[in-house]
Amino acid sequence: MSPSSQDRSEMSGPRIAEVFDGKSVFVTGAAGFVGAVLLESLLRCCPGIKTVYILLRSKKDVPPENRKGQIFQKKIFDQLKSENPKSFEKVRVMPGDISKPHLGMDQEDIEEIIEEVSFVFHCAAIISFIKPLRYILSHNTVGLNSVVELCKKLKQLDALVYTSTAYSNSNHLKTLMREHIYPLPFPAQDFLDAVEKEDDDRLQELVNECKPDWPNWYTFSKCLAENVIREKASDLPVAIIRPSIVASTWKKPIAGYVEGGSGLTGISTARTYLAMLFVSPSQVGKGFVRVIRCNDKCRLNFAPVDSVANAHLAAAWAVCTKRMPSPLVMNCASRTNDHLDVKMPKLVHDLCNLGATHPMPKAFSKFAVPACVSNDYYYQVLSLYEHYIPAYVIDFMLKVMGKKPRLAYMYRFFDTMMSCLHYFTSNEFNFERDNLENIDKMLHPDDSELLVLNWSEVTFEEYAQAIPKVASFYQWDTDQKSFKERQNVINQRYMIITTIKVGFLLLCFLVIYWFLMMICC
Repeated sequence: MSPSSQDRSEMSGPRIAEVFDGKSVFVTGAAGFVGAVLLESLLRCCPGIKTVYILLRSKKDVPPENRKGQIFQKKIFDQLKSENPKSFEKVRVMPGDISKPHLGMDQEDIEEIIEEVSFVFHCAAIISFIKPLRYILSHNTVGLNSVVELCKKLKQLDALVYTSTAYSNSNHLKTLMREHIYPLPFPAQDFLDAVEKEDDDRLQELVNECKPDWPNWYTFSKCLAENVIREKASDLPVAIIRPSIVASTWKKPIAGYVEGGSGLTGISTARTYLAMLFVSPSQVGKGFVRVIRCNDKCRLNFAPVDSVANAHLAAAWAVCTKRMPSPLVMNCASRTNDHLDVKMPKLVHDLCNLGATHPMPKAFSKFAVPACVSNDYYYQVLSLYEHYIPAYVIDFMLKVMGKKPRLAYMYRFFDTMMSCLHYFTSNEFNFERDNLENIDKMLHPDDSELLVLNWSEVTFEEYAQAIPKVASFYQWDTDQKSFKERQNVINQRYMIITTIKVGFLLLCFLVIYWFLMMICC
């Protein structure tokens, strides 16, 4: 150990695992992308942890206890299963729902949480850009308020860590996103009261006074939730984690792990950012997407999900040991010109290179690098030619054959989501990242190596190359056809689509020729 590392070891204080040793943790959102990786990090990095309570609701007739089993089937837990299978016995399910009073928990469960829990990680949220305002606030803001009220009752609260978003203040364009809470012109309680009374008119009246406008209700709900912390939890040991676009794991426990992005069915769920702002990599690689609406000069800011999850542990450690003041706000994002602060054309190009080196199952057609178009009129023209004309013709053919037409619907849905995200793909955002870097320097050298909070040196090409080894949408066992059979299907579709597009151009040429002949005659 070098002298500088030895000095750092002596000054860092207790290790992260020591802080959690013998303590119990309450986690919401453990079924989500960040929440699942956080749960794995807690069990792997903190072997002395006593109990991890996870709040789960029933979903699609699957009870909470069964959903816990579904969580542990994720590949992110494979290493833990082989190295420390008994750690899963520490996880207990608490049935509940963040949108309901008292988190929808039974009184007996609430009392157990009050008696046992020392650390709270609130990751649960509804990520949607199209849901109504009151629905979003009832989950993302009222839910946090319920968590804060619960934390105030805990016998010993060491840290509350809330997962926000780096875009919670994205209405402030062309400014550096600082690591502090941006106040609203009205108390957060006014919004909470309006939601409780189901007064949509009052809600809209309050929102109209909050300027400049937010791009969607999701980002606004996160800003409002941060103001709930500022007003109601300033006396608690609390940290706010603001991740940018949460992408696949970089290092631990496996590189390339990602959820979502396997199809258009996933882009309205809690993985909207990943599935769409990662340009729905499976659909690009499968030849489905040919045109993307975005500003090709703007950059997209990514953060590896393992670093985001580990930032939660580091923030809890920093607040608990009073290394950092509360409330601690931590932007978990790439700095401008970091390798994971990527221009859209480069992002699409690198993802398409994956499609060339790693052919994808269930491919739609031969893949091509999609055109990145910023002009709306130009995008509509290209989209009509590349997407909709072939889609309508193929749908007509499917209908004649007695099959369900769906291609045009999928493109309309894709366009709807791209419109929702156009604000983020056409504007640049710069984030302050001092707190994350300062905490990384405070950690014990072994903890710093274990958590991997600094990803500034990793290149996007290196980062993306790990995805095909782990991501489900690259696994050929999901395809009912063999590789050769799939290639035959791809070639057939490519010929059909090419014929349709050439036929359309010939038709346009004939119409123009006929029109000119009529004028000349």
